[in-house]
Amino acid sequence: MDICPLAVEWGNFADWAAVVVGTGAAVGTIWVASVANRTSKRAAEIAEDAKTIAKQQSDQVLAQQHANAAILGRLLLHEISHLPARLSAMLVAIPKAVRVADGQVLIEDHQLLTAVLDDAKWSMVPQSESVLGRIHDLPDALGPDLATLIGNTGTTRDMAQRMISRVAESPRQYFGQQYRFVYNGMPDDFELLEEHLKFFKRLSIEYAKRFRTFVGIDEGSYSHLQ
Repeated sequence: MDICPLAVEWGNFADWAAVVVGTGAAVGTIWVASVANRTSKRAAEIAEDAKTIAKQQSDQVLAQQHANAAILGRLLLHEISHLPARLSAMLVAIPKAVRVADGQVLIEDHQLLTAVLDDAKWSMVPQSESVLGRIHDLPDALGPDLATLIGNTGTTRDMAQRMISRVAESPRQYFGQQYRFVYNGMPDDFELLEEHLKFFKRLSIEYAKRFRTFVGIDEGSYSHLQ
């Protein structure tokens, strides 16, 4: 049987080609794996860097928030600390200014009543209202609770504005008449105002104690107002 030299040469070439292709594939696989490994390490490094940057940014935000809260604390300290006394003074004055008898409001001291209602027409916490957009910087529940106080001062203001508009001179004046002014509203209005102010005062005392503690001073005693 004859052997074709050309066939032998082509066979050898095919074998070598297979070896070369196999080697190339192996090298390619190793290269791809190496690239993938480097890419994975770089991705992990990038993720770690991003995590570090995010933490730094978060720390900066918290530090800024704490600084803002400290400034707000000092700014509002006087107003918050004296709010209970202001409400208490109103509660003391109302029974001296008016008396309800037989379903009728008798104005005992028109000047005092006007002074109380005029005062109540204005905000009890003007500084707090002026920084309403920043009170979220206060820690814990101090921000939301301050918003509650602001809401209550709005209620007080609305009640006072309505009530003072109902105070008028008596349409009939008699010599020696004791009550020269009348209240053209419901007798329950004054009871409702007093109940609201009592509730508001309780809230303000509790809040003032916590607020003073936050600022870093003695919470103070409000027992004489309770």
